Formats: sequence, structure tokens, C-alpha cells
Amino acid sequence: MTVVDAVCPLMTDPEAWDLYIEGGVDIGAPTVANWETPSETRELLEQWARWTAEDERLVAVTEPGDFDRFPIPGRLGVIIHFQNGVPLGEDLANYGRFHGLGLRMVQLCYNFANPLGDGCLSSGDGPLTSFGRQAIREMNRLGIVVDLSHTGRRTTMDAMRVTSAPPVFSHSNPAALTAHRRNIDDEQIRAVADLGGLVGVVTFPSFVKPGGKGATVSDLVDHIDYLVDMIGPDQVGLGLDFCESGMEMVQRMIDSGAWTVEDYPMDADPRLVDLTCPSQIPSIRQELVRRGYPSDAIEGIMGHNWIDLFKRVWSA
Repeated sequence: MTVVDAVCPLMTDPEAWDLYIEGGVDIGAPTVANWETPSETRELLEQWARWTAEDERLVAVTEPGDFDRFPIPGRLGVIIHFQNGVPLGEDLANYGRFHGLGLRMVQLCYNFANPLGDGCLSSGDGPLTSFGRQAIREMNRLGIVVDLSHTGRRTTMDAMRVTSAPPVFSHSNPAALTAHRRNIDDEQIRAVADLGGLVGVVTFPSFVKPGGKGATVSDLVDHIDYLVDMIGPDQVGLGLDFCESGMEMVQRMIDSGAWTVEDYPMDADPRLVDLTCPSQIPSIRQELVRRGYPSDAIEGIMGHNWIDLFKRVWSA
């Protein structure tokens, strides 16, 4: 079984790589850029290229055939992910340039509006922009996965009408279980599934359980159950979104304007009670086994569904 965590902000810290390896993660997608300028982003991509070339623990994953090498004991595959369209700027040529430097998945927005569309925390619910339509078509042409997490509802629905390749909600939970603006409703879930896409579940407690306090792996797997009941086990995966721990990180994100105190409460720890570190990821598989999931469904949810999605989009 190859385990894939498709949303890994914590991987930007080299000290975390061993934690993912200890947790049995074979391939992770670090959040390489969020709000940086294109020139700053190029430097970050070049840094990752150096890391994957020089550190024996890391393996760049950029082509469909790369997945066939895994699992590799003691190695961690790297898929480059941006959690915002801002780092690409408003020059479509950057999509090709950054694809050449390894970029393989781009989230359209991060909570608020940008030149592509609107975010899920915006006061309005704006549409996908003309530039957003052009950007999606370019991503489709290049084989970059269109990621709709953190993006406003109307923009996501518009994007799903534009894209010719399967899109994803890389890390979004069902709003029916936890009514939070970062989560997605049943119509969004069915729409992405109808396009052959995927929904990755996320561990941030406030997205897992109302209020966030005391949220556990069992609560997280309730979201997997809900998704599987609706769209089947083949279109559900992990987008766990481990980031820095502690309330200082939450305060910093709120101060930056990227988060709001209403949506990211200061009194809730940013990690699940019993899943505080990537080394504990096997507890998700254990809970799936406990609930009676068949082995093929577990393999899919733990990683193979993401691999299938990446292979299909990257082969376009």
C-alpha cells in the first residue's frame, strides 16, 4: 500500500520529513507557496529542486510513471502544490514556467478573493473570473490539478463547469457534518465526483467537529464515512493539512488577514486530540479497519485514489 497525504504545509520544514516517513507516508504534497510573488515563488521552487536532488530521503514526483516506484522504504515522494493562485501572478506564461519547475497542483483561492475568483470566507460569493477561466484551461493543458479547497462556492461551481480534467477538493470536509464555511456542501461533493475528481479529508479540528474542541480521529473518519456513503470509496483521500502546532501559529494567521477568528477559533488547538503529528497517521487506517472497511477501499483512501487522480490529470 502506498500512502499519500496530498496537503502537507508542515513539509516545508525539513525537520518534519522524518515525521512523515515515520508515519508511513510515501508521498506528500508540501504547500510550497501561498501569497508570494512570482519571483519569490521561483526561488522556493528552485529550493525544492535542490532539496530533492541533494537529500536522499526525498524523491521528486512529477510524472505518472513516478508512482510505480513506490513505496520506497525510508523515502518520501514530493508533489509540488500551491495553496493559492496568487504566486503565479496574472501572467499565464508562469503556469508553464512553474510546471517546468515541478508544479503539479494549484488551489484557485485561499479564503478570500484573488484574480481567479472568490474565497470561501469572503462576505460575498463571487464568480470565477475571466482570468480564472483562462488559468484553468492552461492548467488542463499542462496537466496541473485544479484544487477547489478554500475557494468560494460559486467560484468552485463555475470552475467545475470550465475544467476539462477532474478537479479536487484537496482538503475539505462535508458541511453536513460540520457546518463551517471552509467545508463543502453535498452539491459540491457530488459535482466533483461526477467529474471523476476527489475529496480529501482535513484534520483541522474546527472543520471536523463543531467548535473544534476534543475532535478525534473517530470524528475525522465520520467524514470519510459520509463521503463514502455519498460518492463511494474510490473518490475519497487524505489531505490532512498538518501545519505548525500551537496557538501562536493561529494568531499569526489571523493577524495576517488570511484567517478570521470566527472561522479559526483561538480556543481550539489546531490538531486533533489523538492525531497531533504525521507519525500518528496510521491511526486513520486502524480506525478504517475497526469500522470494517475492505482492504481495497482502505488502500484507495490511504493513497491509491490520489495516485489514480494524479496519473489521469498528468497524462492529459
